[in-house]
Amino acid sequence: MKKGLKAIIAFSFIGVLILFIFYLAAAFIPLDLNSKKENITLYDIHGDILYESNFKKNLTWTDIEEIPVFLQDMVVSIEDKRFYSHIGFDPIRIVKAMSNNLLSMEIVEGGSTISQQMAKNMFLSNEQTFSRKLEELFYAAQMEMQYDKSQILEGYLNTLYYGHGIYGIASASQFFFGVPMEELSIAQAAMLIGIPNGPSLYSPLINEENAKARQTIMLDVLLHNELINQKEYTQALQEDLNYNTEYEVSEDNAYYIQAVLDELYAMDKKSPGIFSQGGYVNTYYDPQVQEKLSAAIRKHQDDSELETSAIITQPFSGNILAIAGGKDYTLSQYNRALYSKRQVASTIKPLLYYSALESGFTPSTTFFSSPTTFQVDEKNTYAPTNYNNNYPNRDISLINAISMSDNIYAVKTHLFLGMETLANSLNAFHIEAEANPSLALGTVEMSLMELSSIYNTFASTGLYYEPSLIDSITNYYGNTLYERNPQQIRLLGLDATLMLNQMLTGTFDLKNKTVSFPTMYGYAPKVEVGAKSGTSDFDSLVVGYNPDYTVAVWCGFDDSRYLDKEYYNVSKEVFLETFNSLYEEGSIGPWYQRSSTLVSKTVDPISGKESLLGSEYWYRNQK
Repeated sequence: MKKGLKAIIAFSFIGVLILFIFYLAAAFIPLDLNSKKENITLYDIHGDILYESNFKKNLTWTDIEEIPVFLQDMVVSIEDKRFYSHIGFDPIRIVKAMSNNLLSMEIVEGGSTISQQMAKNMFLSNEQTFSRKLEELFYAAQMEMQYDKSQILEGYLNTLYYGHGIYGIASASQFFFGVPMEELSIAQAAMLIGIPNGPSLYSPLINEENAKARQTIMLDVLLHNELINQKEYTQALQEDLNYNTEYEVSEDNAYYIQAVLDELYAMDKKSPGIFSQGGYVNTYYDPQVQEKLSAAIRKHQDDSELETSAIITQPFSGNILAIAGGKDYTLSQYNRALYSKRQVASTIKPLLYYSALESGFTPSTTFFSSPTTFQVDEKNTYAPTNYNNNYPNRDISLINAISMSDNIYAVKTHLFLGMETLANSLNAFHIEAEANPSLALGTVEMSLMELSSIYNTFASTGLYYEPSLIDSITNYYGNTLYERNPQQIRLLGLDATLMLNQMLTGTFDLKNKTVSFPTMYGYAPKVEVGAKSGTSDFDSLVVGYNPDYTVAVWCGFDDSRYLDKEYYNVSKEVFLETFNSLYEEGSIGPWYQRSSTLVSKTVDPISGKESLLGSEYWYRNQK
């Protein structure tokens, strides 16, 4: 018994000592909140202001004295009722939240205080890691030791995110209701307080039913905590809310802005000072290109849970001009174009066929395409199938194999070259892949940006440029903190790339029709473009390009559910709409010129034999 008591005393002493050291460090390591109010200004490719930020957010700062006391009290009552008595974290709330989460077998309640949430809003990303949580606790402790409660609450109320690109309770009051904060009714205030917990769920402009249910919960808590009386509670529940319809904020640029801020945050981790110093960031964002892309997605997206992401890159530079991380930033801030790893299906095949061209294939090289079981090694076989089990049962050319996305031809090529060939080609683009038979059919996972970088190399006639959002960063004193120095790497051979580019125009060509239509037939832009589609049970992709633009589009469900056939062509529709809108009516657009070592031939694209009724493709001059 005595040993147990001694152990408890020892552990308690160690715990108190650790806590003492923790808060001692928090008190003496300076934390300058004012420095975090320095703006970071982002400029687009034309030099116009794209975004101005405080606390990494697009907001107008409101002093605590200007925020009505009744709003302050409501927020504290809802979010952290022991705010004025704890020192950064609330042990009672943490224990209660853990108990409720264990009983529900899921995360239904958080234990973060206002100080912790403020720390996250000001200094940290949204990643969910143990180390980030420790950082959050330390920042919260620093604030508690070095600033008074009113300063912390001021920062919190100014950095709350309400969706629709709106930060801060003052801006939210104007955005949703068109009134200043002091004129908010109890019903309006309760609605506002409930939104930041999930802007995509509780914004009344997105889902009024959810928003009203959330408002009721807020009113219940306010009544329970005696911030309002029963009469006020009843009146608030019965009040009809009219929302401001004149205050519109476009979020077409939101995914791009967040991507830039994420990159700045990563840079700051490596070289501290970029965020805290503030300054000017020149980006490659093109508002006209983004507008065209976003409009195309809106036009061809329905109200289902289907998501669409896309990225537009400039060939011969690697500049990222536009990003759609999803169909609507208000509904989801997750950037699928940059961070979602999905199987790329048949969009991998052009890289395989590039290697084939470098290994002696020509656009007319044929393989017999019929149901085939391949003996991979002594023990293993592989039996790929074509879409809908359609086979030409004849010799087809490489041109036709690309156009029809023939899986038998792809696997034969893959095994003929050696499975390591395609894996090595992917490794050259910093993409890890296992050398196996199915790799030729795109079973490797990568982000849309990674896939786009491969196609942008095709578009750049074999020159690789690392994709980039940021051109340069300078501080307020004119000192350069970062300047991009784009490096071009000759990753692919010129002639083989040009031959491949010309073959990828065949995906639109009706002359390639065999057992079905070419994969992109009916979706040809009005300018010359090379493109390849890819479809799996879960994903639909299109990537296409010319010397001006590389456009990559993905469609699918976040939970990787099966993709119904009705959704197969959404990516093609978005691709076509985007590419057409990038050019004025009557524009013919640019295309590539043959090198002096290539010749043009008119061939039947199915057989690969020369024919006056065929289409133009490029070949190495054998003379």
